[in-house]
Amino acid sequence: MYFVAHRGLHSSDIIENSIEAIELGSKVKYLDGVEFDVRLTKDNKVVVIHDKTIDRVSNGVGTVANMTLRRLRKYNYGSDVAPSTISTLDEVLDVITPGSLLIIELKDEDKRNNLLVTEVLKILDKYPNLNIWLKSFSSQIVDLLQNASKYPTGILVDKTSTKELLKDTYFYSISKHVIDKNIVKNLIKRDKIIMIWTINTKEELNNLKKTLGEYIDDIYIISNNPLSLLDKNSV
Repeated sequence: MYFVAHRGLHSSDIIENSIEAIELGSKVKYLDGVEFDVRLTKDNKVVVIHDKTIDRVSNGVGTVANMTLRRLRKYNYGSDVAPSTISTLDEVLDVITPGSLLIIELKDEDKRNNLLVTEVLKILDKYPNLNIWLKSFSSQIVDLLQNASKYPTGILVDKTSTKELLKDTYFYSISKHVIDKNIVKNLIKRDKIIMIWTINTKEELNNLKKTLGEYIDDIYIISNNPLSLLDKNSV
């Protein structure tokens, strides 16, 4: 199995999708990769954040697409003890040492999907030594990436989009609520790479092992608590 830190290696002191969480996740020797999300600001900057709004992850409120980078940076995305700011994709990639797998999810920006793909690829071209894979829930974004980029591209699959398993992509990032042995067997026959999210407890991991049997060894496990799954208490 391969283990990937979901939204970076975060904790009570290190916020998800922060530059600190991503850099830490990329440096931990026990992990095979780190995953994080990107969106567009009002002024077309690519920033690292999962939600459409900043309400949950900062002390501010508002929609990312309606806010400039300058305005977004007025808020604290960490804690009082360990304050943090929102980061651009460039800033995150600047601190990554080549070696670790980086899985970047492009969030659906609706009418700005073309622009998001263009801006992301423009940035990635400045980091040829990094091992980067791209993914999205948006079939449109996946098509744009496959047509315009050299990066391995995958599609996310949950209960509402199982038909996407028929799409021909390099890898598939599949919800734990969808996965079964037949799905894995069929994808492996097609020489596809499989990632499963989000496996956060030993119980979930053991249940997955029982479900997938001999196929478990080739699976990427995306987790909010990857070190606990590996019985590692620290970095």
